[in-house]
Amino acid sequence: MKISPNNDNGCGWLNLLPKRPSTPAFKGTKRAKWLIIGAGYSGLSAALTLAENLPSEEIILVDANKAGEGASARNSGFLVASALNEGHLSDNGLDDYKEKINLYKKSIELAKHLIQKHNIECDWQESGKYHASKGLQHKEKLKNYIELLDGIGINSQLLEGNDLSDKLGTDFYKIAAKTESCILLQPAAFARGLVNALPENVTLYENSVVKKINSGSVHKITFADGEIIADNLIVAVNGFMPSMKIKNNRVFPLLLSASMTRPLTVDEQSMIGNVNQWGVVSASAMGATVRYTSDKRIMIRNTVEVSSSLAMKNSEMAKRRKIHQEGLIKRFPFIKNDIFEHSWSGVTCISANNANVYQEISNNHWVIGCYNGTGIGMSTLFGQEIALRALGKSSKTNKIIEDRPKASWLPPQPFLNWGIRMRLAKDRNSASSEN
Repeated sequence: MKISPNNDNGCGWLNLLPKRPSTPAFKGTKRAKWLIIGAGYSGLSAALTLAENLPSEEIILVDANKAGEGASARNSGFLVASALNEGHLSDNGLDDYKEKINLYKKSIELAKHLIQKHNIECDWQESGKYHASKGLQHKEKLKNYIELLDGIGINSQLLEGNDLSDKLGTDFYKIAAKTESCILLQPAAFARGLVNALPENVTLYENSVVKKINSGSVHKITFADGEIIADNLIVAVNGFMPSMKIKNNRVFPLLLSASMTRPLTVDEQSMIGNVNQWGVVSASAMGATVRYTSDKRIMIRNTVEVSSSLAMKNSEMAKRRKIHQEGLIKRFPFIKNDIFEHSWSGVTCISANNANVYQEISNNHWVIGCYNGTGIGMSTLFGQEIALRALGKSSKTNKIIEDRPKASWLPPQPFLNWGIRMRLAKDRNSASSEN
């Protein structure tokens, strides 16, 4: 089993938070009724749900690094209720797509509930999002998207020219579909809030890399310095499923990188029209994601790649940072120098047909993950629902998730990586002007 890499220390979202000391790594031998592997949004949500329903039982939660500081803290902070480049064609039809939209809505409701219940400060902003394009080649695509959303009750509008540039403070984009169904938040702060909300009956072990999983009537999980025998096991490691030999013929990880600037000066804010915070997702599948935050910073993510190590060396990060800088200057030419304070990488998980993983793969051994770029809400929702399912508590939401399309088969390595690289290269070329 491949060891999960350590996360880099450049994540802007994390660096803006106070440092949190790690809990001890797991050592020794332990017998447990409940064990969760992975302390991102999914694992934290599952742990909170189990703990609330089983207040007198110990729930063990382990993570290979620090809880809430992996992919959960490193995304762009979009809590979405719809996604353009997913579209209803990735499902079996419009009715299935409507069910997915309902899941997105439920995920937003759950996130809001957790934030209010645990008093989590994460800069929740009901700002909506822009699916934007530098050219007009995506106009028909955006119009069809708006028509689709209107048909399922999501408010949206098409913006062009000055109507758009006045909102974003840049004339780089020529057209966009503005959808109201998106929350912008500080992703690391939301994850940190869930970590801080863990009750006393959840025991958290950090920096505890799983070496091996043997499942049978009970589950034996081996670590560097010990083992846990668990009756019930939930694995919520998302992009690291393949490295743990879980669903490696159904899902694959991608490595992304991003940079975030210092706060813009008063003069710089004036140069972009003193606009309010916003979030842009490219109309092209491989185009840049950009955010202007409430504290006047610009974040840009415009690289996606296959990586065998799922980590990025400092020298590699420096090269990606230059790409981020080029994308930033295209949008804001008055920024002549490198004003980035933070640069980082993170892992996402994708399936060929935009389907998720939500399954009991053996007796009392559940696996969830593969959120295809919609991780904040869906991962939190899946964590809650898999915990309820493990407790034998059925729900309508659980049934909808279980009935959704399953991740389709993928070819074996090295053919898989070859194919992914070819597809990424093709998409990257078609979206070159959007980055």
